[in-house]
Amino acid sequence: MKTPMKSSFLAVLLLAGFPAAAQMANGVIMVSAEQVEQIRQNARAAQAGRPSISQPIITAPPYALNLEHRTGKAPASQHPVEAEVIMVLDGAGTITTGGALMNATTAANGNISGSDIANGTPRHVVKGDMLMVPQNTPHMMVPDGVLVLATLHLPRTEPVPSPDRSPNPPKLVHLAADLPAMITKAKGAVATSPRFFGGDTLLSLAPYRLGLEYRSPKGVTSVHKNDGEFMFVLEGEGVIVAGGTVVNPKDTGANIDGDAIQGGADIRMKKGDIIFVPKGVPHLAKSDGAFVLATLHVPQP
Repeated sequence: MKTPMKSSFLAVLLLAGFPAAAQMANGVIMVSAEQVEQIRQNARAAQAGRPSISQPIITAPPYALNLEHRTGKAPASQHPVEAEVIMVLDGAGTITTGGALMNATTAANGNISGSDIANGTPRHVVKGDMLMVPQNTPHMMVPDGVLVLATLHLPRTEPVPSPDRSPNPPKLVHLAADLPAMITKAKGAVATSPRFFGGDTLLSLAPYRLGLEYRSPKGVTSVHKNDGEFMFVLEGEGVIVAGGTVVNPKDTGANIDGDAIQGGADIRMKKGDIIFVPKGVPHLAKSDGAFVLATLHVPQP
């Protein structure tokens, strides 16, 4: 029997001092849209006149999904061995990438900061836009009033080229204006998809890919042997079933697929909710109609 994850359980966790996330026994971490908004309000209250402040949304070592509340120009950054996913949660501003840092200084952790960027490429961003910044690339965010971001650093070195295939070209920008057409296309592809979802790439930088998934009512059960998975609900509502035992498991190499999950927990999710499922945990996503996710697999040691 599946055990629903009640809203009262989330409330107890909040009162117990877990404002950022509800963590289940199997390591699954779920954050509601309301909790993300509370994190935003906490960040705004703690900013105290500084141009930027960061607060954690999900911490799943070695990964940390953070909320950044920006109201002014902060130093530019360059991460030598980390790529960075940037999602605009609210507000607008300009994100400049490339070029060279001005007055660069290196911190003890190896990251580099500068007062500005020379000869970079500016891009105006709005709510729903997403960017992937490659490692060792200067970048700087300047808000139009307020700019609220979700950011995730991803360890990355240049992948070794495969002799038998050409590398997939990166996709470093996704615009919110392009999402409706992508959802319509994905919806049309669900009926013939062997994995019960359709969707294209939102962002990619090998080996990472942020993909759009339009989920069917059935879903497919998966266990990722080596990867954790972040899921962001872009539209609609549905259920993530996590934990338990895979029914009729089939080893496909990197994953174990199955027909269903026995004894998992039903986690109801809606637009703005976020979940992290660690490697080795059975899970499936199924819709109540439209259930659109952005999913990102991350290697877990």
